[in-house]
Amino acid sequence: ETNDNNFFSTDLFNKFGAVMVTPRNYYRLMQTGQTALLFPGGVREVFHGRDEAYKLFWPENDFVRTAARFNATIVPLSAVGAADSVNILLSPQEMAKLPFGIGDNILASSANITSARFDSDDTDELFATPFALPKGLPERHYFMFGKPFSTKDVDYRDPEACAELFQNVKKETERGFDDILRARKKDPFANSVQRLAYEQLWGKQAPTFSIDELS
Repeated sequence: ETNDNNFFSTDLFNKFGAVMVTPRNYYRLMQTGQTALLFPGGVREVFHGRDEAYKLFWPENDFVRTAARFNATIVPLSAVGAADSVNILLSPQEMAKLPFGIGDNILASSANITSARFDSDDTDELFATPFALPKGLPERHYFMFGKPFSTKDVDYRDPEACAELFQNVKKETERGFDDILRARKKDPFANSVQRLAYEQLWGKQAPTFSIDELS
């Protein structure tokens, strides 16, 4: 039984097409030629701490090996904006150390969530949101698709080839972050108040920086 009020509710995510992150599910998605949006950094990356915005925490290259096994194309996606919309006051690790049983309850709840990785214990990943407060209006969100990587000529049984592809995908994702963070300084409507006022007045999306600002 699941509860739609629970942030981690399976039913909640299933409503918009998500599946539970497990090695078996990812394997099946690739095997059947499905398009999948995967966050290799998992919960560690999503629930990051202070001064960790737009940093990748990719622990291994298993997702590359599985993609190569089924000749999938990997398209890096870099997203900027969400991390700038809040002030993180306590990291998940700090939340787990709170007194009066609060931290213990967080750890117990996290341990009841199945790990996404076959070689990890359920206690290895901390499913705890940081304590954060909004800065005000949300920052503008930017999304950038990077250079696609074909795996057709990559032997999934070759650890060196997979490791090289893994690093290339990771570097391309990081390049996307760097590009957006630099280019958005030229966005005339990066300020949320100005952007919303423009969109209300003109009834259309406010323009952003020129695509020429991206490398």
